[in-house]
Amino acid sequence: MKRKTLLLLALLPALLFSCKPNEPDTPSEYTVGSGVLVLNEGNFQFSNASLSFYDIEADTVANNLFYKVNGVPLGDVAQSFCLLDGHLFVVVNNSNYIYKMDAQTLVCDTTKPFKLGDFYSPREMCVVAPNKAYVSDLMGTGLWIVDPQDMSHSGAIEMGKTTEKMLMVGNELYVSNWSNYYLPEMEKNTVQVVDVNNDVMVAEITVGKEPNTMAVDKDGHVWVLCEGATWEDDGENPSLWEIDPMLKTATKRCEFEGVAMCMKSDVYGRYLYFFLNGDVRRFDVETQSLSETFRIEAEGRNFYNMAVDARWGIFVTDAKNYMMNGTVYRYTDDGLLLGSFEAGIIPNAMLFK
Repeated sequence: MKRKTLLLLALLPALLFSCKPNEPDTPSEYTVGSGVLVLNEGNFQFSNASLSFYDIEADTVANNLFYKVNGVPLGDVAQSFCLLDGHLFVVVNNSNYIYKMDAQTLVCDTTKPFKLGDFYSPREMCVVAPNKAYVSDLMGTGLWIVDPQDMSHSGAIEMGKTTEKMLMVGNELYVSNWSNYYLPEMEKNTVQVVDVNNDVMVAEITVGKEPNTMAVDKDGHVWVLCEGATWEDDGENPSLWEIDPMLKTATKRCEFEGVAMCMKSDVYGRYLYFFLNGDVRRFDVETQSLSETFRIEAEGRNFYNMAVDARWGIFVTDAKNYMMNGTVYRYTDDGLLLGSFEAGIIPNAMLFK
């Protein structure tokens, strides 16, 4: 995130001791089984992003796997990842790369065509068909179209704004316009809709300032959590909006005091989970209200991201001070702590296998 990046730039001298991992003697073999993959961002300009895997049944964790398997660092700020046809795609933001690797062995030929580059500042990758995916970009003004089969650029969609999170709903892709850091004249209070069959933008919907995450509910409606940019002169409070995908209209459902970030839904689309003033809160879609009985308190921890799984519960990452290895906590659906494990520096996105 841009505010965290500015903080890290100020901390660069203090980070010199952890710039690069130790050189492995030779790449090693590994098999990813059933569990959760954790993508660790690493520090800006230090190329210490990494992959971790937690075997839930065995209660074991393996860290720095990409480096151990392939013998090279993952890169500079690993932002997001996704799965397709037995392959794992990792978007490395500041390195401007997307790596394609075997989802079980994590083996990757780190030269093209398995490494796609030449973006401005890639953030998220959303697969919409076996031979087509979109990539959002923090510095560009649109979406890249890529072919995940041969790792090539196959086109672009001009959106007129920087793009961030993406969410598929039927044959349409919802895209958040979160940041105007590189385009100060840009309004950052919209969600754009793309027809994925024709690769054209079909709607732009006004929501709150800085829409950071989206989720779809049990009725197919899109929910958007907006940060509000309270630090700006014309900022506003964080807010939660509901979009009717048929009408392409948004209605503000809640407004919050403080900081609201990182929304996820349960698998049934009944509940929305997000960070509110550091704690994990739960929003009931049916009653359109925050639960008074559910709360995972941060208690001094730096909660950074989360993932919700129907089998294994709620996983929450703790980025600590952004310099040391983070921790991932696992909770039941009711918010009871089941355990934790150490991951890499700034554990961010998670995928269940």
